[in-house]
Amino acid sequence: MKPYKTVIYSFLLGGMFALAAQALFGFWNAALTGTAMEFFKGGAVLVSLGVIGFILGGLGIYQYFEEWATFGALFPFAGFAMAVGMKMVVPWTKGASLGKAIWPGAWLVIWFNVVGAVVCIAGGYVAGLAGWTPPEVPAAIVASTDPLVSLTIGARAFVGGGIICAVFQIVWLIVKAAIPTAKHVWILMGGWMCGAIFCLPGLSQWLVSQFGQGFSCLIPVGGYNMFNTGYDLFLGGEHAMTGLVHLGSFLLAVFGLFFTGLGTFIVWNAKYGRKPLSQVHLERAQHALKEAEEAVH
Repeated sequence: MKPYKTVIYSFLLGGMFALAAQALFGFWNAALTGTAMEFFKGGAVLVSLGVIGFILGGLGIYQYFEEWATFGALFPFAGFAMAVGMKMVVPWTKGASLGKAIWPGAWLVIWFNVVGAVVCIAGGYVAGLAGWTPPEVPAAIVASTDPLVSLTIGARAFVGGGIICAVFQIVWLIVKAAIPTAKHVWILMGGWMCGAIFCLPGLSQWLVSQFGQGFSCLIPVGGYNMFNTGYDLFLGGEHAMTGLVHLGSFLLAVFGLFFTGLGTFIVWNAKYGRKPLSQVHLERAQHALKEAEEAVH
């Protein structure tokens, strides 16, 4: 596939996931506001996307999205959940025991989130020590019951999410051309760190305010949230409690990531057993070709 097409597909697919996330936020905002779990509205959106990812990944469908639009598929939380699940599926299809199959996915969840959280929390804390204060940005967009407003919010989420995914797809193409052995996780971690680094000039805050789930359902939101957690811990008092609540929400989302990844493995094993992805896709293509031939005749 020509590189420019992967950028276009990344924009379209990333935008669609952002639009779906904005709709999910509307649901969870209504369901959780005023409850003890109100703090987890954003996390609930991420876990919901993870469920979408593990179902489609377990059925061997989401992997097509990854082929067409690499970071349009991997940057939304749904893709990360699928990627964790495939870390379990691949060794399973190669004959690994259950424990040895599940561990690579668990390890990806552990090291990625621990490294990302520790670095970004430290970054937020150090920024506070250095005298940094959050720049003024417009109020964040939220779900609305007004159909016209909801349509506008959804459109902004679609455009914002699509642009961010397309930008990181371009970054991937450049890195891959320079370093043929480059791995997707490099860009995912880079995106996470960008979410924190871009807090300094207020860019991450602006992206949240302008695009809602067009930013908040993507990988960089992890760095953004953990940077803010570190800054809240620096401020102390009530701010520290807010930071701890955000950290708790983050940990719940991390557990959700592992279990949605595990869901990919469970669905895959129930449907395909130890068949590798290449065989599943080959059999699907052969079946589609057979149906097409039968329809012609």
